[in-house]
Amino acid sequence: MKITRRLSALFAVTLCLAVLTSASFAKNNPLIGPTGLAVDAASNLYVGNYSENNILIYNSSYAQQTSKTITQNIGLPSGVAIDLYGNLWVSNGFPASITEYTGGVQNTSATITKGVNDPLSLAFDGLDNLWLFNVGNVTIYNPTGAYLPPSNLERTISISGVNCFAVGAGAFLYGTNAETFVESASATLLGSPLSSLAYDDGSVAMAPDNKGNIYFVDTSGEVWVAQPNSTATFFATLPFVPGAGNTNGLVVDNVKERLYVANYEGSEILVYSNKPGATYGTIIHKICTTTTCP
Repeated sequence: MKITRRLSALFAVTLCLAVLTSASFAKNNPLIGPTGLAVDAASNLYVGNYSENNILIYNSSYAQQTSKTITQNIGLPSGVAIDLYGNLWVSNGFPASITEYTGGVQNTSATITKGVNDPLSLAFDGLDNLWLFNVGNVTIYNPTGAYLPPSNLERTISISGVNCFAVGAGAFLYGTNAETFVESASATLLGSPLSSLAYDDGSVAMAPDNKGNIYFVDTSGEVWVAQPNSTATFFATLPFVPGAGNTNGLVVDNVKERLYVANYEGSEILVYSNKPGATYGTIIHKICTTTTCP
């Protein structure tokens, strides 16, 4: 297998694989159809629990915080993201909207419906602009201040066949079934050509770390790391076949040096180590509903 492929990108993403060492399970709230994932500064994991219409929260020891489960105005959640102020944002399929939560409580004045039609992933860039991946387009909202909705709709990029996207370090990258693309995340992005990277497979999931790397899953289920030196290095092979669309949540915990991968069909979340050393690229934990993970 070729372990290095050329890739030109200016920003970041993350994931991993290997040997199961432990398992955890939700005692009170079942994990069914996980999609979007987010990690806060305290290494708490937030999970868009699509089939149960809620947001599950796990602490850094993988224990579900059942008293903190978010249900208020959550409907078919897919994307989750945390802004620069620590607020949680959720994209809901029904009704089509983006909702914001501070300390688990919804800020009802911050709900966004403008430009939200068939919402999937969410991401914040370094300037706290909110990027929304709808089916067929990506919409960008400018920030309006702490705890306020970034409802100033700046621009919409029409893109067909997109499976996933990521933003960071001045770049915008997305994957289709066939290729991976990059474009400058600047004010001139709208209407400018999108150039293909020298990576010969498409992508179905992406996530940035805080070191300028981009972790991404290609359509065959292999995990790669796009590094600052513009190379993509093989990381692992997932033990399941990833689907297209937003069924492949992916997020990096920079503090604990972990990569979380949501398996929508398997109703589980795999935890990989991306810490340099013997455990790098291995599965160190599984999160699922039952005592025995699939």
